[in-house]
Amino acid sequence: MEEQHLASLSDDEGSSFDDDNSSDSDSNVEITSTIDECENELVRLSTYLQLESEFDNDDDQNFEWPEPPSTLNSSDSSDIEELHDSQQMLLSTTPSNNGVIQEQYIKRKRRQWTVKEKLDAITLFENNQSGKRKRLEGGGKKMVYIDLDHQLFTWYRSRRTDPKDKSLAPADIRREKVTFSHLEKEGRRIAKQLNHSIPSSSWYIRFMKRHGLSLQQPKRQDKVPIDEVHRLANSFYMYNRRVSLWSIKRGAMGAFIPEDICNMDESPLALFGDQAKRSINDIGTNNEINGYISNKRFCTVMLTVFPKNQRMQPVVLFKGKGNIGVDERQKYAKGVHVIFTPKCVINGQSMNMFCKKWLEKVSDGHPKLFIIDSANSHLKPEIIQNLRKKNVVVSIIPKGCTQYLQLLDTSVFSVFKNHYQGAANEYIDNYTSRSKIKLTAKQKRILCTRLISTAWIRTQKSFDFERAFLDIGYTWIDESPVSIRTLPGFLFDPSTVTISTTNNNNNEEEEDNEDQLIAEEKKKNSYLFNMNNNKMKQLNLDQFFKSEI
Repeated sequence: MEEQHLASLSDDEGSSFDDDNSSDSDSNVEITSTIDECENELVRLSTYLQLESEFDNDDDQNFEWPEPPSTLNSSDSSDIEELHDSQQMLLSTTPSNNGVIQEQYIKRKRRQWTVKEKLDAITLFENNQSGKRKRLEGGGKKMVYIDLDHQLFTWYRSRRTDPKDKSLAPADIRREKVTFSHLEKEGRRIAKQLNHSIPSSSWYIRFMKRHGLSLQQPKRQDKVPIDEVHRLANSFYMYNRRVSLWSIKRGAMGAFIPEDICNMDESPLALFGDQAKRSINDIGTNNEINGYISNKRFCTVMLTVFPKNQRMQPVVLFKGKGNIGVDERQKYAKGVHVIFTPKCVINGQSMNMFCKKWLEKVSDGHPKLFIIDSANSHLKPEIIQNLRKKNVVVSIIPKGCTQYLQLLDTSVFSVFKNHYQGAANEYIDNYTSRSKIKLTAKQKRILCTRLISTAWIRTQKSFDFERAFLDIGYTWIDESPVSIRTLPGFLFDPSTVTISTTNNNNNEEEEDNEDQLIAEEKKKNSYLFNMNNNKMKQLNLDQFFKSEI
């Protein structure tokens, strides 16, 4: 038997019934009324007299009166008197009804709380701050994947220790990075072991709410107070404006044009790892992440960006000595340059190789502005001196200010890594799952270069470098004040840069800084040389006594 509540209610079905059936059905229906005939007469009379008129204009001369009811045309005077008496009763009850309605309206008006009532409410609220749930325990929808929830939270605690647990020694505290995709991946693995259906992404969001977790940015160690950052940022932009006056003016930026200014920096990169910045952490605690370099990166990528005409290809630093075959190098992506270092990080030798490659791409006889951070490998005196000889001015972002003033750190690397993650996911989708991909070290390096090349091509298409350089203050079109989005409250006034600052004074200042760097480097090298010689030389007793004196 079909359910009739799902049947269609179209007009065609209603017209299929014949008149006989409808008349039969009407004969079986009894219609009753609770309205008295006297009340009907009152209704008709009120209509005739227009007691409930909706018109605002009460002019009787211009109003067209309706025909009186048939009962008034009759010659029976008793009926007319009864109607007159009933009309008088209706008119007499109208003011009383209006008074009742007005009284009900007055009762519904809201009353403002007194000061005493407000204070009592605040006291009651403070006394009920006991941390108990307002809803009774056991209310709400029941959890479906109980075993999965328990095992997944146990796995999370094995990666990140409970901050409330004070019984553990500092060496046993775990502070690993756990991203949302990492949590989903582990949840799918546990669900497969338990023969559960794979939960949706919203289930993992509710999982974090149940256990007091949230997605947070890693804690940044602010080594420099914000007031000091403002002072250092002002000196950084002041230096960039001054060096633009050292040579012949070529445009609005003095000696430079947009193609002459670039920013270089390096960043760790995982082959298939999650490139997301935010990770899961307990609510109300600092998101501290501990780990070693080998656990964080598969390679290091170096990017060099210009406002226009991106001439420098990405540079990849792999760990190793570089003893690879020619066939492997031929399979690397064409738009990526590969350098091997002992620890997969930039050092003095790799920085020299990069600078030679960079000079080949940008040298055109005009001065250049090379913006880098204050990493130790970037501050080699011989590297800075060599660049100065090639008419390249090195502008160093002050220490502790890179998170505010470095363009690659503030915007470019995030876009690049998102494209890299998308290209990696496309590759994984071709093999159904990550567990089915088995690659050798050679194949991983080849694949990494191709993923980097794809990500860099997509980044150039999706990112507005010219606008980004202008927003962060690396380039300018006039002498208007500069405000940085990444450094709230900071404002640089270019009018403080006077033309009286001569080229010679700045050159002498730069040479003094370079001489100081060279002297410090030589002192450091001589100290290390003396230590090595003392280790190799066998000392006698007299020398021991001299060292004690």
